[in-house]
Amino acid sequence: MGGDVLLASKWDIAVDLLWLVRGMIRFVLMDGPAWIRYPVIALGAALVLYVVGSWCRDWWSQRGSEPEEAEASPEP
Repeated sequence: MGGDVLLASKWDIAVDLLWLVRGMIRFVLMDGPAWIRYPVIALGAALVLYVVGSWCRDWWSQRGSEPEEAEASPEP
């Protein structure tokens, strides 16, 4: 290959992607038309509810499957 090639760091790419996502969210939620804005908000809320519900379901099933510790009785 040769030549002076400067590659962007991984952090630069991550920051650029965050700025892109921020701009898209800002466009959809503030500047976009209502027919785009409301379904996107509804999908985002549904995603949050799904993640929270899945976490609670997994937590509850793990809690129920753990054996309960027996009361420690003193041995004679």
